[in-house]
Amino acid sequence: MPRRRTTPFSVALTAGAATGALLLGGCGGDATADPAPAPTPPATSAYHLLTPGTLTFALDVSYPPFEYVENGRPTGVDVELDTDLAHRLGLEPVFVNTPFDDLIATVDAGKADVISSTMTDRAGRQEKVDFVDYFIAGTQAMVAGGNPLGIAGASTWCGHRIATHAGTTNGDLVTAQSAACVAAGQAPVTLVDTANGQSQDAVLSGAADIGLEDYPSAVLTAAQSSGKVATAGDQLQPAPYGYGLAKRNTALRDALQRALQESIADGTYDAILKKYDVEAGALRTTALNGGA
Repeated sequence: MPRRRTTPFSVALTAGAATGALLLGGCGGDATADPAPAPTPPATSAYHLLTPGTLTFALDVSYPPFEYVENGRPTGVDVELDTDLAHRLGLEPVFVNTPFDDLIATVDAGKADVISSTMTDRAGRQEKVDFVDYFIAGTQAMVAGGNPLGIAGASTWCGHRIATHAGTTNGDLVTAQSAACVAAGQAPVTLVDTANGQSQDAVLSGAADIGLEDYPSAVLTAAQSSGKVATAGDQLQPAPYGYGLAKRNTALRDALQRALQESIADGTYDAILKKYDVEAGALRTTALNGGA
């Protein structure tokens, strides 16, 4: 599934005390404001880092709970995972706020070391960057609190109104399931066309029985709804999110994969996902370019 909407950004240069991270307002940020980097550990010399001693992550900080700004600081699942991985490599993390559509070009041009922005690992993108897969996310159904209609998997959607954005992967999923319902002799699904990120409003207003969003967004919406909205059923059509690295930087790619596997093994990875209630997307084994 393609990663969600892209959103313009505007974030000032900010120090992240909670993570020890630095957030830059864009790839052209004022480097004179940066603290002097620590000496590069000998083991990292093969990584071809943008700045010695630091691991520079490009991300679009507009997608909670994975990456967003809170009290002037970068935070979220990705920021905490990135900080953990950087430290395992003997490096300090730096975060460059970058529009989603520019992420691959930014890393390919050497203006950042790693893409860390819930980017779906897909075959077309693999032609430009290598991915270290770290999370699984798909489509998640949302319903009214308490799930009064007993919605579970897609087979229970027949005869119901589903809010999502037409013409997207989620919209195609609704169309396909409606056809399956009719073929099975059941009532079709009615698609209620809504803007991205607004399907929960249709559920709350009674205009739809079910809303479809990307899994992380749905989980956050449910958590912040005071019980008015709940997730229902498992993720559908899950696909991996991956760290994106320039194809020429195989040493850093392989080191990052090893660090991620270590984080999974010692429980740090799971603890971070659990903190943000997205542990259902956890991987047990990392993969390189595992998306289709």
